[in-house]
Amino acid sequence: MRIVGHLLFGVWITWRLQRRQAGLEAHSQVRRAWYRRALRLAGVQFEVTGTAPGAPSLVVANHVSWLDIPLLGAALDPCFLSKAEIARWPVIGWLARRHGTRFIRRGAHEARAHVDAMREGLDAGRHFAVFPEGTTTRGHGMRRFHPRLFAAVTDTAHPVQPVALDYETRNDGVVPVSFAGPDRLVPNVWRLLCRPSTRVTVRVLDPLEGGERPRRELAERSRAQIVEALELPAEPIQDPRPGQG
Repeated sequence: MRIVGHLLFGVWITWRLQRRQAGLEAHSQVRRAWYRRALRLAGVQFEVTGTAPGAPSLVVANHVSWLDIPLLGAALDPCFLSKAEIARWPVIGWLARRHGTRFIRRGAHEARAHVDAMREGLDAGRHFAVFPEGTTTRGHGMRRFHPRLFAAVTDTAHPVQPVALDYETRNDGVVPVSFAGPDRLVPNVWRLLCRPSTRVTVRVLDPLEGGERPRRELAERSRAQIVEALELPAEPIQDPRPGQG
């Protein structure tokens, strides 16, 4: 019930900020505080290591759970790219739209438009976060990084900021709160809430300059940094079959 109340509080404070036409800094402070409280209510304890980027950056991270979004939000306050289905979620979809999330329709050939929108957001002073694996994993390995969205920083002054989301794992390397494959949201959230606590370290790694580097090189180098930080196998795990993940 407290989490539901916190979601509704997010709607109210977003409406207030928009009515007051608050600036970017005020919005950022409110968003980060809101994310931090949401994580506390869910029993998630996290710490941030490394130096947060000062300049607007393309934030790229491994993708394990829906928890990745509030963790990055609390640490760095980026805009997000998300699948179009999220836009239809009650309350959460409305909040995401109001705070700059861009929604991708898979197979709709909209990548160029989203790259342009990401560049506009970066030029306006916001970080943009993407999950280049394209889907979640159980945490025991990483898929390859799709290079397409790295075009947002090629031939620009904006850097790529790799971030390793380091969840506690079981002996088999699987993250207990991962959200992948056939998982459904409500049972997954309930499993998280039933845990005494969940610990995550948000590791902000060395940034990569975009500039004239090819997007494939940026994708491979940022993935390699995250793999090394998480001590995962270097070889990408196989992409899921259609309809999975």
